[in-house]
Amino acid sequence: MGEAGFTPLSQLNPSKQRCRVRVRISRLWVSFNPNNGTAFGLDSLLVDDEGGTMQAHVHPVYKKFFEGRLVKGKVYTLSGFVVGVSEGNYMTCRNRFMMHIGPQTVVDEIDGDVGSIPLHSFDFVDFGDVPSRNCDNSLLTDVIGQVVEVRPVQEVRKKLRVIPICSLWIKDFSGKEQEVTLYGELANDFYAEIREKCRLGLVVAVFAGMCVRHYMGKGYIVCSSPPSKYYLDLEIPEAQEFRMNCHHPKIAIVHPQSQQESPAGPTEESQGISKLTQELQSSWRTVKQLESLDPFELPENARFLCKVSLVKIDCTKGWCYQGCFHCRRSISGDGSEMWCNRCDSVNKKRKRPVWWYKLDAVVEDATGTMNLMIFSDEAQGLIGVAAEDLVDEITDENRRTMPDAIKNLIGSTHAFQVAIDHRSLGFVVKWVLDDDALMLLQHIGSSQVTVGGGDSPLPEEEGSSSASSCSSQLTEVGHA
Repeated sequence: MGEAGFTPLSQLNPSKQRCRVRVRISRLWVSFNPNNGTAFGLDSLLVDDEGGTMQAHVHPVYKKFFEGRLVKGKVYTLSGFVVGVSEGNYMTCRNRFMMHIGPQTVVDEIDGDVGSIPLHSFDFVDFGDVPSRNCDNSLLTDVIGQVVEVRPVQEVRKKLRVIPICSLWIKDFSGKEQEVTLYGELANDFYAEIREKCRLGLVVAVFAGMCVRHYMGKGYIVCSSPPSKYYLDLEIPEAQEFRMNCHHPKIAIVHPQSQQESPAGPTEESQGISKLTQELQSSWRTVKQLESLDPFELPENARFLCKVSLVKIDCTKGWCYQGCFHCRRSISGDGSEMWCNRCDSVNKKRKRPVWWYKLDAVVEDATGTMNLMIFSDEAQGLIGVAAEDLVDEITDENRRTMPDAIKNLIGSTHAFQVAIDHRSLGFVVKWVLDDDALMLLQHIGSSQVTVGGGDSPLPEEEGSSSASSCSSQLTEVGHA
């Protein structure tokens, strides 16, 4: 037992009950699926007097209740929580246990002398070790370096969203540079702040809770994810040491935001989304219309919308597969190691495969039935549970037994964006439209298009490719 009856975070484990801890909320974030915005809950990184750390999770049902009660930077005593083994994904510290905060948890803020509890905790990775973290999200990556160049924020459309992206470079003591990419509001906030900071001289930046991705032709890039944070010129020993040992400081080059590159204003953005929704509206098809399409006469990127009910899921060939985290494709192996032939065919350093869904579904509407394949993220968005979480429930090696979470999909109705796979010549789901996307489509297109009209023409090639390009321009935002 620690000071004043508090249990250190390093001593917490599932066997210990009724413990009290005194901790600071070092970081606080909402975990969500960047593909569809589904919130997984409220997460935080806790730090105690001894510098011990633990990640804490609030279930999405209780997220609103605790959002106003947990504040980043403040110190609390917590009791009535549950400690379990961490899920091993998107962890911001090495502690193998995780705290679960729920309605039974007592939260008391401490206003007294709490200066002994650190505000920050990082586990910095040398630039030379960054490649070893590629696609490994079990422990997120922290890096520190001097900012040497910042590109202006660009915006990329993904489906009905506009995502800001900021690319920059930092360097370590040896002069080795590392590229960093920030997404969303993190990109906008960083660019606005670094423009002011760089005028004062050398800027040391910390990027915490980051992912590592390998891009063809660009190498290994440190990318932001929902838990990611950035800090400029922190008063921590690592940053102070960096400034003391940087004998040739370099003023960061911050490229100005040009008129063409500047983020779109509300009017410009809404006009772009309005145009996109109109293009999507023209792509609605019934099952009968989809079945009548000739795949050899369609442009490669043709996409269509349909509203169908799931009537059957065929698991005779299994409902999941082991694939690459980055590109979702099946992986290769030599008996001892496994790798992705697309993402790392040369180095062959994949540490472990990831289980992904492959649902062979039969769907129907008023005009007929058809087969539809639903893979990886799209299937996970429907089911609400990662495939890896269901694999352990099934005892047969071929995974032909259908878990209850998948059975629950049968009878449900959804709006899908589908495309023809030119290898199998079957239809594959590319996007599961949520309620917000459907409402936007219906609002803009209700006076222009009759959904599923029997005589509606095939979309023009330009319209088809533009409707699909929004999901292909940014291949990694789905992990930001």
